[in-house]
Amino acid sequence: RDPFDNVVSRFNYYVQSNNTKRFGVHPRSKDGFRAFCKNLGETFYEKEKNHRSYQEVFDAIKNVPCYADFFRYIQWHNLAFTTTWDLNLPVMIIHYENYTDNFNETKDMLLEFLGQDDIINEPPLFVTGKTYREYFTEKEVQAVSSMFSKLALQKTWYHTNHY
Repeated sequence: RDPFDNVVSRFNYYVQSNNTKRFGVHPRSKDGFRAFCKNLGETFYEKEKNHRSYQEVFDAIKNVPCYADFFRYIQWHNLAFTTTWDLNLPVMIIHYENYTDNFNETKDMLLEFLGQDDIINEPPLFVTGKTYREYFTEKEVQAVSSMFSKLALQKTWYHTNHY
């Protein structure tokens, strides 16, 4: 999934789950998202600024809303690719947009990969097409792109650079 959409969706989940004790109440909007990220940034700024994982990119990304979520996104993908390679596991990569563009074909390929039969049931409602790129400025998008180019493994970069 587009990392920008992923980061905002995580915020939306936070708002929906009413987990407000630590970071307060924020409306489910661009302004609410940016306020939430500002609170997170202020809370963890010093710790993250001094963390060795951020040293190469911190100055460039410190003003990007929820920059730590982009770091986690990169690390998750890096670790997923490393683990499957280390354990020699079969892998099927499905991009989020495959569900929007070719749901039935994607479902059939996944079932075949998993060795499962297609049981005819109505899938749960899945609303596609939610995008949140407008929550970020062009400068922020460029900073995240630079962060990816520096921190992502080659395989992670290959599978995410189209975003």
